[in-house]
Amino acid sequence: MKKIIYLFLNLVIAPIVNYVLNFFEIFVIFRNGSAIGDHVYMSSIIRLIKLKKKKIILFTNYPELYFNNKRIYKLYGFNIKSTFWFLLSCCKGKNILEFNSIHIKENTGKHFMFYHKSNKIPLAQAMSEHFNLNLDYSNLKNEFFFSEKEIRQYENTIKLPYNFALIQSCTKKTFTSNKDWKLNGIQNIINSFQDINWIQIGKSHEPRLSNCLHFLNLKLRELAYIIYKSDFIVSYEGLFNHLAACFEKKNFLIHSGFLHIDSVNYKNNIVIHENNKMNCYPCFNLHCENHTKNFVNKLSDEKVINCIRSNI
Repeated sequence: MKKIIYLFLNLVIAPIVNYVLNFFEIFVIFRNGSAIGDHVYMSSIIRLIKLKKKKIILFTNYPELYFNNKRIYKLYGFNIKSTFWFLLSCCKGKNILEFNSIHIKENTGKHFMFYHKSNKIPLAQAMSEHFNLNLDYSNLKNEFFFSEKEIRQYENTIKLPYNFALIQSCTKKTFTSNKDWKLNGIQNIINSFQDINWIQIGKSHEPRLSNCLHFLNLKLRELAYIIYKSDFIVSYEGLFNHLAACFEKKNFLIHSGFLHIDSVNYKNNIVIHENNKMNCYPCFNLHCENHTKNFVNKLSDEKVINCIRSNI
């Protein structure tokens, strides 16, 4: 029965709905998933579409990332269990577009970038090149907007040092464990710059770093505010990297070679890596037995610390 409904919506209803949306120059963009960073860099594509003077209706399960974003005509939050998500999936077409790679494959053990014709393109481009909108991907820019009232509220409720830097201990492991360096290396960064007020950001279940403050389990908009107010950040590829780009915040990106650097790099980044010494760069393997040998043991504490010292 579900297959029959899908075929009816896809073959009969979808062309009509997309035709009407195209007539009014409206694009419906939708994205569903637990990778929050994907929802952040989707903002760069929304910006490019809006520059073409199109109206955008956005459906996302992280709508709070798009509060105060005037590029969006209508904003709706939903989740993967929503009936409306099923309807949108059935009605995809010229003007109803899913922000997601068309090359995602289940249970292959590879990141979807492995299957793209060019695996060096930005993630935002990989998620949207099937839109066929002739977007200028050289002009990508992540965005995040606060209201003046919101800024005043955070200034009063979130007590921050006058100057501070942010640091990440590790990445989440639900998707891959191949983005991390080593915990004692991250701790050595803090220990080497004792005149800096360090704040660890992340989740409460992650290893706690010493000699720093801990701002863990923050709400997304609180996290964005703290990144916005920081002097600089030390992070891995992921959510913090994408959020830092929204504010063009200096980010020392410890890059493990999991993806090609061009897929995750921003103009505000100072990338620290040993890609030229890796045997499998870019790796693309979600679970790599050689991650420690190929990356962790080859990137020295000294190189990371010296790079930070030379650029702060």
